[in-house]
Amino acid sequence: MKGMRYKIALLSLLSLPAVLLAAAEGPAAAAPHHSAAGAVTSSSLGSFKPTFTGPAATGCAGCHLLTGPFRTPSTAHLSASQARSGQARSLDRARAMPLLRPRVPHVNGPVVKVPTVSCEPLRPGCDNISPFAGGATGVKGINAVDSASLKTNFIGDIEPPDQGLCAGNGSVVETNNIGEILIFNQALKRVSPVISFDRVMGLTKRHWSSGGDPSCLFDSANGGHWFFTQFVSKSPESQGGPLAGCFIAKANTCLEGIAVSKGSSPFGPYNVYFLNANFNPREPGFPFLLNDFAKISATRDAFLLFYDEAPLRGGGLGGGLFNGAQEFAFGKNALEKGLPVTKPNGRPNPAVTVAYENMGLLKTPNGTCFSDNRFFQPGIACWIGVIPAVAANPSQFDNSHGGSGFMLTTVDFYSLGGNQLAVFDWTGLKNLNSSACSACSGIRFGGQLFSGVQHYYDPSGLGAPVPASFLAPQKAGPIPLGNECGKAKLSKVAHCPEGGINTNGDNITQAAQGNGQLWAGADTEIVQTYASSDTPETHAGAAYWVVGTRSFDRTGRFSLTSQSYISAMHEDLEFPAFAAGASNGRAIASFTLNGNGGTAGADHGGFFPSSAFGRLTSTSGTLLQSTINIADLGQSPQDGFSEYQNYPSATPAFRPRWGDYGNAVLMGGRYYFASEYIQSPNCKPPQFTLTIGTCGGTRNGLANWGTSVNFVTP
Repeated sequence: MKGMRYKIALLSLLSLPAVLLAAAEGPAAAAPHHSAAGAVTSSSLGSFKPTFTGPAATGCAGCHLLTGPFRTPSTAHLSASQARSGQARSLDRARAMPLLRPRVPHVNGPVVKVPTVSCEPLRPGCDNISPFAGGATGVKGINAVDSASLKTNFIGDIEPPDQGLCAGNGSVVETNNIGEILIFNQALKRVSPVISFDRVMGLTKRHWSSGGDPSCLFDSANGGHWFFTQFVSKSPESQGGPLAGCFIAKANTCLEGIAVSKGSSPFGPYNVYFLNANFNPREPGFPFLLNDFAKISATRDAFLLFYDEAPLRGGGLGGGLFNGAQEFAFGKNALEKGLPVTKPNGRPNPAVTVAYENMGLLKTPNGTCFSDNRFFQPGIACWIGVIPAVAANPSQFDNSHGGSGFMLTTVDFYSLGGNQLAVFDWTGLKNLNSSACSACSGIRFGGQLFSGVQHYYDPSGLGAPVPASFLAPQKAGPIPLGNECGKAKLSKVAHCPEGGINTNGDNITQAAQGNGQLWAGADTEIVQTYASSDTPETHAGAAYWVVGTRSFDRTGRFSLTSQSYISAMHEDLEFPAFAAGASNGRAIASFTLNGNGGTAGADHGGFFPSSAFGRLTSTSGTLLQSTINIADLGQSPQDGFSEYQNYPSATPAFRPRWGDYGNAVLMGGRYYFASEYIQSPNCKPPQFTLTIGTCGGTRNGLANWGTSVNFVTP
């Protein structure tokens, strides 16, 4: 979720602490920038003994990291026909998940570089938009009505609806905020209703609640198992859920829930473990630490889990307000077997092991988390958003160096954009299988920095200055909530204008591993030039990189296979996700696509937020045939409460709370992918009302988001 989002239509009133973040005075177009291979250099970021290795019950001397398992029953008795009725009911309520990205002081620095691509004549990095699905089959996934209708959702509408997607053993599972899953078969027919994570993780009976930021994974080892993770707050739904616990910095209430199916069915039953974000009483910010933006993956030997650590009260490292990325490698076999973390006598089970790296303690190119090299302040130059790469299937695991796992991140601590890419690695992970981690001295955590890669710049993160924040426009259309934003008490004005889509910054949100390559992308502004026009157009696009791991297997050093940009001619796209590993070497990039046609008024005025994708290879340097296909065409503008709250005074970087990430994965020769889009046409009053399930049950009064789930052959 890239920083929790919650609060009753009032992001600006959230007082969760964050360190100042960034920006340049404003972007200026650079010359076309596709770095030649010779211009890219790389250097070691070091190889380190992990911060801790040992029984997972501890996590450090005298600490208590992991508990469980707690058994929860199968949900297979819930049929797809038990879905919500779609009838309008109750007045709508809304909360926006808080976004907790670290911030740095305003930077009066050099003018940033915005990449430029040629669309006329057509060159790599600019892509035609095809109205055809390109062979993709898509269905509607979860929408605002599904989420708000859950009995365990005491809040109502949640924005953004951060997505996860996983597939395996003939099933496809979508996850969504605030904590729900939807199960499909491989043909994308629904085989379940929307199921609450509270049920999957057994939270209600424990008087705990879901907090969102969901991720999921299927691992075929040990007979096949599903992993589901999310925020969990040790506070009951009846008293406000996470708003009465974790999100308001109540001590010792923030957990990461980890549900592992006992078999190969996504319906469960499950063994549920809980990672305590406040496991170390000596960690700065204890006991008010938040586990933000968690992502997961697996290797042959390990279950990898990452989150960013933010102290919600008190000081973090060096007195700052951020503690950096936290990387965990749990012994995978023990979790899939449902082994207890502790023995009946209360002592740690030596069969359940973990390696842990506190990346807040590692040097970065701009200093350390204790003090950056420019302002000499803490909490700025911290590794952040270091995302584990998800292998397509067990045949794609990297078993070199005693079992390896990989992570990637961009480097833009000052929100000036960047031209660096960092790749990190776990090695020696087979040693997690040793009793009490007795052989874990063989585990190492290392990294490599690529400098001089193609530039990226997206100032739309939390710390971006208001003038520079980039919102991607959408096609003009009916906005019944915007027309009644005053009546809905979102704004002091009666009518609010249609807004854009928040692109959320130039960090990586998803990474894939397949065929000896790592794939990752980031949002960036892109200047498009047209020979027939003297006026270039600035749009939201993506920079992406393909990093080779075969050289790492041989020499311990990664290679940059290729890099390029993706941009939709005259239009915008957000949140790129990649899937790779197909036998023919092809991969896909998926994303949300929207726009208003640019200065040319192209595409009949642009696109409502739609689900789109393109095919590529590790060395194509562009999308194949320079084509973006529309998998599911958006039907209306985004018209949710976070688009209008406190208009016009709210910081544009907060509007709207669009989904922070989609996902893509390979199963059985098909790529499955999911992204946010607008499923249904907006209606007008009197059909439109400020209730749950209005407009014939297609939307809620305060939200009209939906998701798209698709598959396509490579």
